[in-house]
Amino acid sequence: MLAEIRAKGDAYARTSHQLSRDGFASFFHQRYSRTVLLLIAMGASRADAEDAAQEAMIAAWLQWETIREPAAWVRTTATRTFWKHSRRHQHASQLDETTPHPAAPDPDLAIFADEQQRILSLLRALPPAQRTVTALFYDGLTAPEIAGLTGKPVATVRSHLRHARKSLKEVIVSDRL
Repeated sequence: MLAEIRAKGDAYARTSHQLSRDGFASFFHQRYSRTVLLLIAMGASRADAEDAAQEAMIAAWLQWETIREPAAWVRTTATRTFWKHSRRHQHASQLDETTPHPAAPDPDLAIFADEQQRILSLLRALPPAQRTVTALFYDGLTAPEIAGLTGKPVATVRSHLRHARKSLKEVIVSDRL
């Protein structure tokens, strides 16, 4: 009788584990591209975005059973991985946060439609802090969630969003003239 109970328990564990794997596969297919796009919008190259997203997905796979909010967990892990790698590869002369990065053409953006390329170019022209909070906001996070992820006060996040919107509006309006 004990052997029969153990056999049923083992079968349940295998089935549960397989469902868990299927759940991860589904999650991966839903979130991977979106995570890569978010990182590109934050200023990552396509290769760096894919690397950070892959590292986050591997870490999620290894901890899948314990993660309560997988989308938020992967977004946070991928974002922090990107930031960590960015800091390692920055040049000795860092740009001030208020100075926008020059909008350099990125051949990796060729995979996007023209309108998407235009939006990503506009985002990349923003100062780093504004670009980051704007990308996270348009990925669906609220100002308090962005503050929690970036470690900045909510008021600062809202200020960055306000300034980013103003800058983007000025560029868009000037392009129409």
